[in-house]
Order: sequence, then C-alpha cells, then structure tokens
Amino acid sequence: MAKNSRMVKWFVALAVILLYFLPFYQKYFSDRQADWNDLEVTALTGEKTQGSAPSYFKENFVNQARPGMKCHVSSLAAVGEARLICTWYAGSREGASDVAIYKAFYDENTGAWTKPEVLLDRQQCLAELRRWVGKLGNAVVINDHEGGLWLFYATLLGGWSTASLNYKGSRDGGQTWSDSRKLILSPFFNLAANVKNNGLPLSPGAYLLPVYQEFLRKFGQVVLWRPHEEGLSYQIRRMVGTGRTLQPVLIPQNKRRLLAFFRNAAGNGENYILRAESQDAGQTWSALTRTTLPNPNSGFAMIRLPSGGILGAINHAFQDRSDLTLVVSRDGGQNWQILKVLENSPGKEYSYPFLLRSRGKYHLTYTYERDRIKHVVFNDAWLRQNNQ
Repeated sequence: MAKNSRMVKWFVALAVILLYFLPFYQKYFSDRQADWNDLEVTALTGEKTQGSAPSYFKENFVNQARPGMKCHVSSLAAVGEARLICTWYAGSREGASDVAIYKAFYDENTGAWTKPEVLLDRQQCLAELRRWVGKLGNAVVINDHEGGLWLFYATLLGGWSTASLNYKGSRDGGQTWSDSRKLILSPFFNLAANVKNNGLPLSPGAYLLPVYQEFLRKFGQVVLWRPHEEGLSYQIRRMVGTGRTLQPVLIPQNKRRLLAFFRNAAGNGENYILRAESQDAGQTWSALTRTTLPNPNSGFAMIRLPSGGILGAINHAFQDRSDLTLVVSRDGGQNWQILKVLENSPGKEYSYPFLLRSRGKYHLTYTYERDRIKHVVFNDAWLRQNNQ
C-alpha cells in the first residue's frame, strides 16, 4: 500500500513537471528563433533639444491618497497626440490578494489627469488566464511601431521569487485590452521573470524588454519579442552571469551598442548601481562594472538624452529611499553629476521612478510615500539651471 502511494506521488510530481516543461520545450525547441544579427535600435536621437524654450517645471499627482490603499511601481507611455497613459498597482499592501493594476490618462495640453480606473484585478486575471493567480504585481506599458500598446505584468503564487509574466494588448489607446496571455520563459514551473523598466524598439518590428528573476538566484534578462496577429513571439536571454542584479535599464548608444544599468541586490553595505555593455543589440553582454552611483537596493529610471547623454532618477543613498535625485552622465555612464534633488525627507519613501520624453518635455512618475503616484514634468532648460 505504501509503495503504491509513493508511486502515485511520483507520478503526480512528474505530471506537474511535464505540465510546465512541455510548453517551454515547444516554445524554445520547436519555434523558429529570431535572428539577432538583423536587429538594430530604431530610436536613437528622438526629439531634438529645444534650446530656446523657457525653463519649465510642473508637479502634480496621478491619483489621490485613499485610506488603506498603497500604491507602487508606475510606468508611462504615449497614446496618440498629446496624451499619455500611466499604470501602477495598488492594494491594501504590497503583495496582497486585493492588489489591482490601475490606469489613468494625462492630457499634455491641459495638464490634467483622468480619474484612475482599474485596468486589471485578480478575478479578471484568473478568468483570462484560466489558472491560479495568488496576486498581481509590477506592470509596464509599452508602445509598438503600429500605434498599439502592450501591458506586461507579473502574477505571483507567493513571494516575488514566484513571479511570472503575462501580457495584454490594446489597439485603441489603452481604452480596451485583449485577454491576458502568459509568457512561457522558464521550465521551472514558469517561475521566471518580473518587470520594472521600459522596453527598447528595434528593427525590423522587434523589441527588447528588460526583465529579471529572483527564483533561486537574482539576475537580469532581456526578452526579444515581436507582435503578430496571434499575440507575441519571443525568446529570452540572460544578461550577466555574476553578481546579484535586478531591474535592468537599457540605454542605446548606437544602432547595435547598448548599455544596461542594474539595481544592486548584493545585500548589506555600500552598494552601487552596476553596468554592462552589449555590442550586438542585446544578444550578449560584457562583465559587470561598478558605477559611482549609490544604490540602496532600489529601482531607478534612466533615459537617453537628445545630446546622447544619460539622465537618471535614483535614490542617491546607500541605506534608504528618502532621497530622489536627478543625475546625468555625458560619457556613457562612467561619470555622473547631480543635477537636481527632487525629494529629501528622512523617514519617507520616494521610489521606483519611471522616465519618458514626449513633445520636448520629460515626464517622471514615482511612488510618493506609498500612498500616491507623483508626476513631475520638466524640460532641458530647467535641467540646465544650476540650482539643486
């Protein structure tokens, strides 16, 4: 009797493993893999610096604080002319089963945000994926070449190390969305990846999405994906083999050369943002090097400037997230200069920034004391001012 019971347990365990391994096998050993040698960055210079424009700075909030509601991890994307979408998650606490992903729209002409709406909650996610979902997590919204939007978001079985990625698409500027579909990125119960930062458009018709995983080890990865009528085709590559790296940010330097900057999850002590390079559009990466920017094991945002420099929004500290500072590098991330201190209140939290440039202005959103998402708008003339 005991022998039969053990056989049943082994059979069930093998069936569960095959349930998760077979989709991964079909995806990575049966599908035709994209040729990385054809890939080039499509958006290098973007908009030109508006040299004669007057200094501009404005701050407001995407949402209002609500009792018992915590907010975190915002992202931004353009949706048509003079309109942005912001997404974030909110619930009774980080990792709670009542966490939902929210959206709001910003009119660049009036400077007003719409009332926040639920984009996706756990019950809707359960129905769309047709599988168990313990909770919702990070989300990032990305444009494609055809005017569409893609939402990549994490679902969790338990803690952050159990995250896996899913996606939804929109063809009407984020008003309505397709049903969720799961990305198959790992044979280990698909406990593979999470997101935080923006993607990078490539040609022909491809994109790089920086992701990271915390199952057993912590390291950054890139997903090469292409949209088509049936959804997405994709493949994943690990970026570096050493260190404890999370939440990579991708910065293009030319058509094939990319820089990546990583959150440093090494643990206690004085840790710094880490850096790596790719000479082949993200297919392979150099060893890690340390920048001069402190990192308290926290997410940050960076964006390429029209001049070719790099603008960053970081927690400029080793221990906490009470400081949010704008920094700039003009030599590919080797050296950095502090431009502006946006927040500095001991004991408070200003974290997980996201940067976007639209119509000659920079839009920065970030978690404000965990109860709101703050939105700051500024231009190059304001950045050039010397006051900090």
